[in-house]
Amino acid sequence: MTATVASAQTVTDPAFVSPVAARPDLAANFKPAAPGDYEVTVALRGTGTPAAIWAEDRRLMVAPVALKAGETKSVKVIVNVRNPYLVQAEQDVAKGPKVGLRGSDEKDFSWDDQLILRVTGAELVGFELTPVSARRILIAGDSTVADQNGSDYASWGQMLPRFLDAKLSVANHARSGETMKSFVTSLRWDKLLSELRAGDVVLIQFGHNDEKKQWPRTYAAADGAYPAWLSAFVADVRQRGGQPVLVTPVARRAFKDGKVENTHAGYDAAVRGVARQLNVPLIDLTEKTTRMYESLGPDVSLLAFGNKGADKTHHNGYGAYTIACYVAKELTGFKDLKVGAAVDMPACSPDKPQDPKTFTITLP
Repeated sequence: MTATVASAQTVTDPAFVSPVAARPDLAANFKPAAPGDYEVTVALRGTGTPAAIWAEDRRLMVAPVALKAGETKSVKVIVNVRNPYLVQAEQDVAKGPKVGLRGSDEKDFSWDDQLILRVTGAELVGFELTPVSARRILIAGDSTVADQNGSDYASWGQMLPRFLDAKLSVANHARSGETMKSFVTSLRWDKLLSELRAGDVVLIQFGHNDEKKQWPRTYAAADGAYPAWLSAFVADVRQRGGQPVLVTPVARRAFKDGKVENTHAGYDAAVRGVARQLNVPLIDLTEKTTRMYESLGPDVSLLAFGNKGADKTHHNGYGAYTIACYVAKELTGFKDLKVGAAVDMPACSPDKPQDPKTFTITLP
């Protein structure tokens, strides 16, 4: 891979570990960029295979891009860049409160003042940035939604940009292990709200961890705290002029006698109940992913999950891509939201999912 772009800079905050230092092999694909949205013109040179453009932590922007060997093409995408600091801090200081980063956060590509691009199936020969004020689709959730940055794991949130209008900016704030309570106490929810503007859309999917009684500090009962937290999140978004969308948790692959058992029983129903009560658009991924797994069957559905199918909760590239298409179909179908679909939006149905053996997009 070659690139004719500026070399990277390190982040000035001494408490922050720059991902540039962690991944010098990608240094040529970094550009310093203040937090915000950027229209990125990506110059590609074909190698004879379908290409894909990825931003930040393997956020799929465009795929597939058909290019003959040696053919050049420019593609425009909108990429959201952020750092840990809240945009609207109450304290009158240069750098106010910041998200409580943990685990791999300090070494990944989502929390720095730089824009990162990767290309598969083609050569990246250059890219240029132009700051823009784009309408945002912001995402709050857990590991089944977050931008996964390693091995064969992926989630629907990082695949969503590929299916939406190229003029939209997708900002995925989801993080592995999160509950609604921890999303608030770590200031991740405050960070999301600080970037929310009137007319933006906020997708909210929790449940996988909120239901864990073994986590007593963040456990929220399906018939008590869980719907109350959902209602509070909806109120926060609406107070700022945003448009909330509730999403039921993706189903786990838990087959019994050829049917998928609902391991989220009570929690998916709570999401539906809050959506009805507060008149919030609903995307029922529990129902859609259950149909998807059952359509594939107990054996083939293994090919939609991470760790070579050993994981029953988290998806791989095929699973994440497929579920993101379901989310986009629903999201772009809500007339009041006025969210546009990608010009090459493919057909996708939980009752007739693509054969995973024919899926050709490879995670970088």
